[in-house]
Amino acid sequence: MPDRPTNVRYLVLSVTAAAAVFMYVDRVCIAQVSPDITAEFKAELLRADPTLDDAEASARAAARMDWVKSAFFWSYALAQVPAGALGMRFGYRQVLAAYLFLWSFFTAVSGLAGGFAALVGARLAVGVTEAGAYPTAAALVKGWFPLPSRGVANSVVALGGRLGGALGQLLTPGLVVALSGVVLVAGEPAAGWRVTLVLYGLLGILWAGVFWWVVRDRPAAHPRANPAEVAHAGPAPSAAPSARPPVLLFLASRNLWAFSLVQFFNNLGWAFLITHFPDYLEQVHGVRGAEKGFVSSLPGFVGCAGMFLGGFLTDRLVRRLGVRRGRLVPILCGTAGAAAAYLFCATADSMWAVVAAMCALTVATDLAIPAVWAVAQDIGGKRVGPVLGWANMWGNFGAACCPLVLGLVQRQYGWPAVFWTGAAAYAASTCLALAVNASKPVDADDA
Repeated sequence: MPDRPTNVRYLVLSVTAAAAVFMYVDRVCIAQVSPDITAEFKAELLRADPTLDDAEASARAAARMDWVKSAFFWSYALAQVPAGALGMRFGYRQVLAAYLFLWSFFTAVSGLAGGFAALVGARLAVGVTEAGAYPTAAALVKGWFPLPSRGVANSVVALGGRLGGALGQLLTPGLVVALSGVVLVAGEPAAGWRVTLVLYGLLGILWAGVFWWVVRDRPAAHPRANPAEVAHAGPAPSAAPSARPPVLLFLASRNLWAFSLVQFFNNLGWAFLITHFPDYLEQVHGVRGAEKGFVSSLPGFVGCAGMFLGGFLTDRLVRRLGVRRGRLVPILCGTAGAAAAYLFCATADSMWAVVAAMCALTVATDLAIPAVWAVAQDIGGKRVGPVLGWANMWGNFGAACCPLVLGLVQRQYGWPAVFWTGAAAYAASTCLALAVNASKPVDADDA
């Protein structure tokens, strides 16, 4: 009897998904400590200019905090393509382990930052070092899983990110309280938010070592994978370079532009959950502390169901409807469902009604994520990392705009206008998704 595959791919997938957990914990925790940091900014402004009145100082401090929230996404977006390409150059295992170590290090540095400029700089560094994580992870998944099971594998890695986001929202407020004053710096008790960020950074650095020890780029390089496992993954992709530079390929592809703009508007709407939703709960409904962490984490936890089911859905639809429609249907369902959830929030008065709608929004959005990843793998050919990086770049331009645009909309027009803006973003994404064709490679040589 021939050997059965050793199933090492599931261990590699689990360790990669856990890396995504750390990535999102470090990404979202800043929103939960926003009131503490804003209070420090306000005190700093009043010390610098005692003539400021309280309202003006509060407004300036809130605007500074919006820039801190936004900083991560700007650098994260701009570094997507080069960071995704580094995996092709130096190997996905080495590069992703290095990214995990560095973003964890800079998360710890964020907790040590001594002012607005230092904190913005640290968050920019976290964005740069996280930028290549998902493109590199997508290339790893493609190397270990064949096409029929790739959607489910994508959903597991993305599910790790969503779990990390939910855990970051849930755990951070409690840790801030528990760790407040535990550490002394120059004889003074350190703020709880600072100690919490340093703790997250140290845990991520430890996991970087685990990742490097367990993962290999492909089954053929793994000491625990047998020949059946190697055969199951399929042939290694050709590394032959394209006749044109990748950037020219990307600029010339209308398909990739449509896909990228879908990402832009999706993230413009979705990033509300990790930038302003905790503030909404506190300002409108008076929810604070551990209760705020619990309530704001609920959409993330519920959305995991959509992420998990989305992988099975797109794999099943591809088998029945073909690649193009099999990828398109989950994306359309997700974007249209998220737009409807925002429209409901615009007229809802009850906190729990809004929370339920945000849960529905995350389920809808996350149902589409495995198909979105798979589109990048389908059209990317041998350039999966750079293609996903390019699309993620535009997606995170949307996320970077989110705290600035929604923060301004909220201050000028109120929270209902924020929800209308989110609905418009998802409606635009739905229209653009109709132009995406997962069966059309970016590089004609991959057709």
